[in-house]
Amino acid sequence: MKLKFLGAAREVTGSKILLTADSGKRILLDCGMFQGKGMETDDMNRDLGFDPSQVDHILLTHAHIDHSGLIPYAYKMGFRGSIVCSNATRDLCSIMLADTAYIQEHDTKTYNKRRAKKGLPIVTPIFSQEDAKECMALFIGVPNEMKFRIDNNIRVKFTNTGHMLGSGVANLIITEDGHTTRLAYTGDIGRPTNRILAPPKPFPQADILITESTYGDRLHEDFVSADQKLLETVIHTCVDKRGKLIIPSFSVGRTQEIVYSLNKFFNQGILPRVEIFVDSPLAVNATTIFRMHPECFNKEVLRVMETDSDPFGFNSLTYITRQEDSKRLNDYKKPCIIISASGMME
Repeated sequence: MKLKFLGAAREVTGSKILLTADSGKRILLDCGMFQGKGMETDDMNRDLGFDPSQVDHILLTHAHIDHSGLIPYAYKMGFRGSIVCSNATRDLCSIMLADTAYIQEHDTKTYNKRRAKKGLPIVTPIFSQEDAKECMALFIGVPNEMKFRIDNNIRVKFTNTGHMLGSGVANLIITEDGHTTRLAYTGDIGRPTNRILAPPKPFPQADILITESTYGDRLHEDFVSADQKLLETVIHTCVDKRGKLIIPSFSVGRTQEIVYSLNKFFNQGILPRVEIFVDSPLAVNATTIFRMHPECFNKEVLRVMETDSDPFGFNSLTYITRQEDSKRLNDYKKPCIIISASGMME
């Protein structure tokens, strides 16, 4: 067996590991996009470091773009194998990869206008929305803890990591020439406590362990303290100052956590009577997918759902789905809370 690290080694983002079995089978562990380095990032993303048409399978630990974002590009360049992941990861990828493609196309148009003024040739997006749509046909969603045979001699089982909806350790069992090797690739591992998600589960013993440590030396604030600060900020901004509280938030994960906390305040009768808007198309679609996967929730959320069937919705909360409604928020005069993707805050 050979392992080739093609990203997220001595750096963050771009998670890709190419596993070549003794039989010649090639398995890609994640297919992430490099992010945050401008045009240098673009060049890095176009150089995959392998021939996608020669890869048999992709095992995907979770849907974050630094782990999944180059799947449409691999498809564009000839990959036609299977993409195996959890059911929730598959569903999130259906919206997140499409959103990434849209951003690529939009940013490229803007960039090409500047290049045209300088007499420079135009550039093309790394992949298109069509690529993002078509590659979804290759996805195979499997439940966590179920052993799935991807090849005669290769099985995989995903164990929850609590990092994001659907995230899981890829536990590989490879049997060749009568010898079995167990490899565990964790992807990103979440915290023991999370507002919504079940905590990470212990995964099976492995001969080879590949893990990440982006936040390995960092202490995070507990969400109880963060919730108290959120409530205090809502009261100070919307009640005391009669103003608008605008919260920039990641569309997938963080927005749902904020909405869940506000829903909890509403049920407890301590949320001020102000309108709340979620103004992000991706966040709206992601919340729909969260509702589809209660198997990923922790015990506390499941307990709440016994009396509150929708922990992501209540009377004073509105999800904005139309652009014209989003624009109207600019003229909204009453105190309110607006949760928006950070990229839309401009």
